[in-house]
Formats: sequence, C-alpha cells, structure tokens
Amino acid sequence: MTATLAAGDAIGNYVEMIRTAFAPRHELVVLADRGTRERSFLPSYAYVPTADDVLWFHYSIYSENFACLRQRGPDFRIMDYHGICPPELFNRDESEIKRLTARAKRELPRYRDVFDLCLVHSDYSERVLRQAGYERIVKTPLAIGRSLAEAEEHPFLAGGLSQLEYVLFVGRVVVQKDVLGAIELFARVREKRPQLKMWIVGDRSASPDYQRQIGDLLVRRKIERDVGLTGRLSDPRLLKPFFKYARLFVTFSRWESFCVPVVEAMGFGVPTVTTERTCLPEIIGGTGLIVDRSDLDGAAGQVATLLADSERWGDLRRRCLDRAPLFTEAEMARRLLEVQGLHFHLKSGPD
Repeated sequence: MTATLAAGDAIGNYVEMIRTAFAPRHELVVLADRGTRERSFLPSYAYVPTADDVLWFHYSIYSENFACLRQRGPDFRIMDYHGICPPELFNRDESEIKRLTARAKRELPRYRDVFDLCLVHSDYSERVLRQAGYERIVKTPLAIGRSLAEAEEHPFLAGGLSQLEYVLFVGRVVVQKDVLGAIELFARVREKRPQLKMWIVGDRSASPDYQRQIGDLLVRRKIERDVGLTGRLSDPRLLKPFFKYARLFVTFSRWESFCVPVVEAMGFGVPTVTTERTCLPEIIGGTGLIVDRSDLDGAAGQVATLLADSERWGDLRRRCLDRAPLFTEAEMARRLLEVQGLHFHLKSGPD
C-alpha cells in the first residue's frame, strides 16, 4: 500500500520490484490512493484485513491510506519507511505537500505499536525510527531496477550523449534537492572546462517558482545553452544513455533517506559528487567525491581536477562497479525474502 503509484519514480519502481520478488510464491494486490494507468492497482479503501495477509505499508507523506493504521489490525503489518522530507525544505508554493509531510512527521510516533516490523534503507532512517520509539527494524538496500539495467538504450540519444562530456542530475527538480547549488557548481567547473555540459533529468511540475529561479540562474550565469532540462523520463530506454555516458553524477540534496539515482549511476560506473549533509556518503561508500557546499569555488576545483585526472576517475569508476552488486534487484529480492522469513518467525511466537 502506497500513497501514490507511478511508473518512473523511486517508490513506484520499488513497488514493482517487490511484486516481482514475491509474485512466484504469493498472491499480491497493490493498493494506492492515487496512480497512473502505467501501473495496475486497487484503491487503498479496498483493503480488508483478514488476519492471513501481510500489509506492506510505504510510509512517506500523510495520505488517505493512513486510515487503515488507526488501530491495531489482525494482519501482520510491515512499515517500509522511506523517510519524511523536513517540511521546511519545501518551497513557498508547495504548501499542500508541506502540510502532508508535517502531519506524517507529527504522527510517526503514534504508529510504533501498529506495525510488527519496519524496513529502512539507510542508517539515518533507522536512527529516525528508533528516536520515534520503534524497535523491530531491518535494513535492506534499494535497487537498480532490471528495467533500467537491461534496457535497450535509445540509439539516437546514445549516439549524441556519447560524444559529450557532461555531468548529470536525476531526480525531482525541487528545493530539497538543491538543484540551484548543483547548477552553480557546474557553472564554476565550466569556467575551468569550457566543453563541459550538464543534464538535469526530472519532474519540474512541483514548484513553478523554483523553476523560475533556475531559469534566472541559467541566464545570469550565461549557461542556458550548456544545461539541458529534459523533464521527467520514465522510459528506461531514454533514461539509460543519460546515466551510461555521464562523467559524474552531481547531487547537493539537503535531505535524503536513500536516493536511488545515486546507485543507478553507480551501476553504470558513474561516480557521485555530493556533500556531507545527508546519508549519501553512507550510500556511495567511497565511490565518489564529498565536497563542501559552503565552498563552491573549492568544490569546483576538486571536480575539475577529478575530470582532468583519468587515472583517479577510472579508479572511482571501478569502485562504483565493484560496489553496485550490493544494489541489484536480485540482491534486494534476496534480502526481502529474508524479511519474509523473519515475518513468519515473529508471527509464530514471542520475541
């Protein structure tokens, strides 16, 4: 059960991977409050407790489906905790999602006796749940989906992108992701490497005000022709070549509980440039570059030096490819099946 189900976003892809992992052994029904035609689901209100099922609940923002959590139910309940973005990180024209995240954050402690088991995907998320009073917590990785890894890349895009030197951002183009900071870093690196380009791939519908700020920055820095904004790409044939031919993945996100695009980049041997502000140093595990967001000139110098050092870049690329198997869909499925075994253990007897 999830608030929103859509192809191409992190939770939507993850739900599909869960369905693939368990479908050979169990009957599954996906429930959501909202969704698109690209993914089949039933409305959340169709959920009926039976005492024989598992309710796998994806917790992120407050939604109508929280109604099923108001009291302890007969089914075994798993919280899949995706983290709650701090409400203050939303822009002034995102009042509704700011309200929903604030409520989800406020209500988190009250459900500690409703769930039998919690899944988290980073040490940061585990700390949040323990501070809220949760005890039965298991950490599992999120994954690079097979649909992206095995996609046939679009030949026209692949041909063009393979000829460019560019850095890449993939994700929602919102304040939380500090896309303005990533663009400013790019502008300063480009002063040292004039041939460098940047691609920003992601949904731009959330905050028109923030999109205007991005447009203003591109004009002010005179890089409108050097930064491409594709919008949301859900087709893996289109998304794959952007990852495959990037020199670096850049994210200055101010909050993350995991960040799937980082491990997707890792799977293609693309090192990440990020900061200490989130759990991303934990996720990348020495496969990228950690810079200081407050010193963009220094950060730009580090990035330019890395791009010019083929031996060091190649070493980071190898580290990415060595670490990426931790985040394959097969590895995630294996860990989820271990969680299934833990569910049977917990359901059949006391601690």
